[in-house]
Amino acid sequence: MHWTASTLCLIALLAAEPATADPAPTECDLLAGHPSDPDRVGAGVPTAQVRAWNEAAIAACSRDVAARPTEHRLRYNLGRALFYRGRSAEALRELEAAAGARHRQAQFVLGLLQTDGVPDVLVPDACRALPLWWDAARRGHYAARISLARQWLRDAYADCAAVPGRDEIGGFLAAVASQAQADYYQGQLVAELQEKLDAARARQP
Repeated sequence: MHWTASTLCLIALLAAEPATADPAPTECDLLAGHPSDPDRVGAGVPTAQVRAWNEAAIAACSRDVAARPTEHRLRYNLGRALFYRGRSAEALRELEAAAGARHRQAQFVLGLLQTDGVPDVLVPDACRALPLWWDAARRGHYAARISLARQWLRDAYADCAAVPGRDEIGGFLAAVASQAQADYYQGQLVAELQEKLDAARARQP
């Protein structure tokens, strides 16, 4: 697995969101669910623990995906476990399947990988990441909203066919501002992005 420094910093700053469902977690959820997945079942598992449980997580998630093919968070969990094992191509197939079914965390993570690229597997392509983050952001995904705004302000989408407007980006930042206040560093990140957006507005005729 290979993450850029900016990606690691961003992930570290993004808080876990409350789960939206309350069924009993499967073994896959307990071994590989992500704490920041808003659609997770259970509390989620930190990265270091997923690495420690890696083979068990892959086995459990493979079984659970086979048994529950319509529960797309399990496919995301499997992709997460595979990626941390270094099986990037297999992980991407699982993430793409879950993202194609509009699982928000899979959309966010796949967009992150497409933004940064994966050595020997995936060439960076911000325009492929954009619709994933945009859809997840519109459906309330905290990290997608921040990441989309961050890349938009860097003009990363200048060559993309369809791009969110400034007002929509401002709406995403306004929506996450209250959540970000719970953590000093998140608050600083969102405030900085808001300042940049305000400065961009001021420069417009």
